Amino acid sequence: MKRQCLVALFVMTFAPLVNGQIGLPSVIGGQAKTEAAAPAPEAANPRAATEAQLAEARRQQEAEQLETGTTPPPGPQGLPITDRKRLFDRLVAAYSERLKLLDDLDRLGKSPPETSNQQALLAEFAGPPPYSALRVDALRDTHDATGERLRSLAAAERALEAQKLGLLEAQKRGAEALRLADDKLARAQGQDEKEKQRLNRELTALRLQLAEADLANIVIAVDRVRLEAKALQALTTEMQRLLARVVPEQSLSKEEFEQQQAQLLGSLGKMAAEMDRLVSDNNRRTAERERLAKFVASAGAGPDAGRRLQLLDERMDTDRVQLMTLSWLQMLLQAVGDAWAQRYVALRSQDSTTRQAVITSLSTTRDELLSRKQLVHELQQAARLAVREQELRLSDTFLDEAASADESARLDTLKQRLLAYQRVDLAAAGLERQLDRWLQDFGFQGKAASVDNWQLGAMQIAKRLRAIWDFEMFAVEESTVVDGKTVAVSYGVTVGKSIGALLLFVFGYWLFSLLSARLQRIMVGRFKVNEQLASVIRRWAMISLAVILVIFILNLARIPLTVFAFLGGALAIGVGFGTQTIIKNVISGIIILFERKIRVGDIIALGGMTGHVTAVDLRASTVRGFDGVEALVPNSSFLENQVVNWTYSNPRIRREIRIGVAYGSPVQQAAEIVAGCAKDHGQVLRDPAPEVFFEDFADSALLLVLVFWVELGPTLVSRRVDSDLRYAMEKRLGAAGIPIPFPQRDVNLNVSQPLSVRLTPAPDTGR
Repeated sequence: MKRQCLVALFVMTFAPLVNGQIGLPSVIGGQAKTEAAAPAPEAANPRAATEAQLAEARRQQEAEQLETGTTPPPGPQGLPITDRKRLFDRLVAAYSERLKLLDDLDRLGKSPPETSNQQALLAEFAGPPPYSALRVDALRDTHDATGERLRSLAAAERALEAQKLGLLEAQKRGAEALRLADDKLARAQGQDEKEKQRLNRELTALRLQLAEADLANIVIAVDRVRLEAKALQALTTEMQRLLARVVPEQSLSKEEFEQQQAQLLGSLGKMAAEMDRLVSDNNRRTAERERLAKFVASAGAGPDAGRRLQLLDERMDTDRVQLMTLSWLQMLLQAVGDAWAQRYVALRSQDSTTRQAVITSLSTTRDELLSRKQLVHELQQAARLAVREQELRLSDTFLDEAASADESARLDTLKQRLLAYQRVDLAAAGLERQLDRWLQDFGFQGKAASVDNWQLGAMQIAKRLRAIWDFEMFAVEESTVVDGKTVAVSYGVTVGKSIGALLLFVFGYWLFSLLSARLQRIMVGRFKVNEQLASVIRRWAMISLAVILVIFILNLARIPLTVFAFLGGALAIGVGFGTQTIIKNVISGIIILFERKIRVGDIIALGGMTGHVTAVDLRASTVRGFDGVEALVPNSSFLENQVVNWTYSNPRIRREIRIGVAYGSPVQQAAEIVAGCAKDHGQVLRDPAPEVFFEDFADSALLLVLVFWVELGPTLVSRRVDSDLRYAMEKRLGAAGIPIPFPQRDVNLNVSQPLSVRLTPAPDTGR
């Protein structure tokens, strides 16, 4: 019964407080005091009630400050007094915020949220058309800003509703906590325990009052957001109707166009001045870094110098980023100028072909802008991440004063880098928004317009081909040392560059083939060079010229040779094992070419084959045997095996023909006849002179050997010479009556015993 009476007393006392109608309980000198309920007319006036609550909260805040300043804080460690003071401060802030929300709500209820500038802008289009395109753009900017505000208000309303749910839950928990505090106060025994529970109950009541004050603020804030959104929605609808009427009637005068171009030129001039300033600062920092680097390299440099050197590197990197972003901004401004020129042409012309050409140009600019937008976003995200990491590093409590100052300076440098990327992003977004508007004005619906004639179709095809031609397959960064400084230059390899380089190579190779063929004919016809040798010279000249042509074309197309660095590694690793035989033969061919141990026209013997060398190529050489069969011999065989080169240093070779005469023949006369046959042959050399040697007493004849020399050449067949000499010797020896015996055998018959003779019948053949 006692607990129920206390709960009823609390409800009667604090119900008006929870409803926001009276002030909070007054706690002065440890005694709780409750204000009387506000009259009914004040409850009808929320502003007056809030002012009364704020006044009461401030009074008790001041009383709390006086009490904590004169007496020691009660309770363990003084925590209740500290919490109570914090709750009073938050209540004062909550009631002050409620007054501001009520003022905003009252102002929005009396007047629309539009400004005087918006009203003046809307009034400009009350007259007849045409309307200035610049003012139409201003109206569009206002409409877009209003739309952004509406989206922001919608997000704020969703956040407030979520916060409202949390505060309702907090209010529920606060009411339960207050009931528990009342129970504990009712069960308290002893003076100290009662005082402790009383203070706990007062804190719980204050927390509940704060939760309800915040909840009331949330409700008013939601009403304010909805009221402002409703008014802005009406304003947006009005501007949409106005835009639908004035956009088709807009025009751009020459004066306005020139004014816009002048503004763009002014902006470009400011950016050029800013770039000059950045270059000057970067040069100054470069000189300072060189001096500091020398100092750090010395033995007496401390850690502070090293940190300063790192900070200078960060600032120089930021300077380079800012210079790069300024270059991007200049390109964006130039694109803006071109887009304005295209818009000026389209607005002043009613020709469909001209407008379609403008649409094609603007859509191309927009596509290029979108293709580079992702890169800017990635760089911006990386810079934002670097700033966050630096902020975490700066929050380290173990940093000394000098290190903290360096880290703060580095954080400022990273923030400047992030601002540079954000600047480019904002400029690109503005240009994209303008291009979208203008394309919609000219009837572009996000895809290519219908083709009315062959000119428009050709323009679309040319646009697609141009996009394919300029497609960048990959980019290569090459470092160059300029005035002792390393400058990184990025080269892009596009489809157009690759096709152009290939066509140029084909044309150059065709031209060099004609010139080399002409050179071969001159060497053979005028300088009497062997045709096979001239062919080899021509082939190697073509290989050398092709390599030079490739290097020249790559430099002309600005395709760095570093592009093929990975290809060399792949060939060395992946293809090396599979092509080791080919590479071995190629290297062998190069060695053969330079050593000239084997040349075209030589007569060689290799692996049981003898013939003329007709060609020496990179991988294999061609040998044509005396039987007319050509063989492809790998060049490595000439280095790994024994090769007989009959014409290496001297084309003369010695030949031998053996002939026998019968026993009893005049040997000296026969030798003179044989020698005369050799001397009379036109292809037998006179020096050294042919000789005849009496070689042996053979079984059936006296053996003579004719030794003579011939000079090998493409027209000489040694077997034919041997045949001619044998014909001549047979004829002359026969005329001289000197026989050439055939092999003879003596058969001896032993007749000391009678011979046995036996007759056998003939076999029956069936006839």
